[in-house]
Amino acid sequence: MRSWIHHSRGKVLRQAETTRDELGLYEDMLTRQGFEGRDAHLYRRNEPIAWKRAEEGAEAYDFDGEAVEPTDLTQNDGVPLRVLHNPDVSIWVSRRSANMPYSVRNADGDELYFVHEGTGTFYTEFGPIPYEPGDYVLLPKGTTYRIRPAGPENYFLIVESAEELGFADVGPFGRRAPFDPTLLYVPSPALDELGDGRNEDGEWPVRIKSGNEYRSVFYDFDPIDVEGWKGDLFPFKLNVRDYRPIMSDRIHIMPSAYAVFATPSFMVGTLVPRPYETAPDAELVPAVHRNMEYDEFSFIHRGPVMGLDVARASISLVPRGRHHGFPDQAQKELRKNVKPGDRNEMQVFFVDTLRPLPPSPELVDTRRKGEHFFEGGRGPGSDAT
Repeated sequence: MRSWIHHSRGKVLRQAETTRDELGLYEDMLTRQGFEGRDAHLYRRNEPIAWKRAEEGAEAYDFDGEAVEPTDLTQNDGVPLRVLHNPDVSIWVSRRSANMPYSVRNADGDELYFVHEGTGTFYTEFGPIPYEPGDYVLLPKGTTYRIRPAGPENYFLIVESAEELGFADVGPFGRRAPFDPTLLYVPSPALDELGDGRNEDGEWPVRIKSGNEYRSVFYDFDPIDVEGWKGDLFPFKLNVRDYRPIMSDRIHIMPSAYAVFATPSFMVGTLVPRPYETAPDAELVPAVHRNMEYDEFSFIHRGPVMGLDVARASISLVPRGRHHGFPDQAQKELRKNVKPGDRNEMQVFFVDTLRPLPPSPELVDTRRKGEHFFEGGRGPGSDAT
């Protein structure tokens, strides 16, 4: 049951997350269970993200996603690169530039592809799924598939879940919001006539991933040879343009309301374009906050972000317990420049995890030093070193 036992002491805003300049203090949000549990808003004399220095590991991380180079970028038999992981979820980058000369079957978990760049086709044993930027493609654990890009420029984020991945709970909004389930693209069987899943010996390999290792079995025929299927376990896709966010004109809706997929251990979603709030006392961005339950991973699919020019494919990781948010000066500039009817055009893919989500050495090598784009008011594509 939601707690309605609230107290206030000292100088506070009676309606949190509205006009903060009214007090001449800085609002600081302390939360449990992401933004869904109990919380506290503290009103401080000093900006909590304006620390003098931070020890290694206490900072937020900015990475250059364009510098991540998995082997499938240059080798047709290459594989994605795992960039962050914990026991519940792994995040991989794939930049496949050519058709796969093998099929793959993941026995470790469900795979959710987010298409940042490129077009082509996922050939699955349930049927082909065409892909384009903004697609979520969910491949249930055990699905046999291969990818055929239409061109050499492709970029996928892959979320691998140890638990079965389902849709996030949207509460009382009904069955047609934030998207109608009939918008899901569900494949129909179609045999692959090009035969690009063969190796140099003419065999049809299937790489089976188990225990984070790959072992192959080989066929003299295409293992994707299904002519029919039925049931309630199948791959599908959903594009972010078909996601209609829940919005308010009077108060900023927190990022967790944009979750699309979830397990008990993490959530996945996309912050999508929407109009700015126009009520006179509405704040346009969340308060500076400390998420005490989740590590926050985000990926810039499209920008700008809240008026800031941020490089595409920028990757951010904010460990739990660490203050983050837009600096006060950036918030004032945004409020000053936004006019009625203006839109926030950002598309930011995010994964929030209950367990710590450490980056891989390969991702750490792409780290950009300097101000974090949600703290310093400049994009990580700047000259920060």
